Amino acid sequence: MAAMTGGEGAAANGRGPVRERVLDAAAELTSGPGWSTITMAKLADAAGVSRQTVYNEVGSKTGLAEALIMRELARFLAVVEEQLTAGDDVVDAIRRTARAVLELARENRLLHAVLSASHGAGNDLLPLLTSHSASLIEAATVVVRARLVRFDLDLDEHELEMAIDVVVRLVLSHVMQPGGTPESTAEAIAWIVGRTLA
Repeated sequence: MAAMTGGEGAAANGRGPVRERVLDAAAELTSGPGWSTITMAKLADAAGVSRQTVYNEVGSKTGLAEALIMRELARFLAVVEEQLTAGDDVVDAIRRTARAVLELARENRLLHAVLSASHGAGNDLLPLLTSHSASLIEAATVVVRARLVRFDLDLDEHELEMAIDVVVRLVLSHVMQPGGTPESTAEAIAWIVGRTLA
């Protein structure tokens, strides 16, 4: 167990930097030796903090899993916001957004580590992306809906909700299991959106 230092205590007052160090260390361990090898003691050593600090920041290993996934989701949603805010054509915005998200997924070491991990006992990460992905879908839906309102879409509220849900789930499925290049997949999704709006 790492000894608690004076610097750690000072950083803990801001909570943000210490939490980020813990999550950075957890991401590195997950991408390397693997999620199943992580213990709170190993994580504390890797982050250079005490084991108690790890517990204070993330709670249990399940809490750590959720924090890791939600941090990655925030990175993906920042890309979604950026792409959907630019331009005046909704189909082109969806194309750009899908491509950017899929390119980010292709380069994301943590995502690859989670998806390639065995389905053995103790894997708290994979279900958060698959069978328990409702919070991911909901968060993405909120961001997409907020950005699409600026387009003059000839859809009522129910139709818009259905369209957003389909696009979000389609992109998410290609993040989890790519079916082609980001470019070709984005083109296919844009074609579907264009046909739907037509």
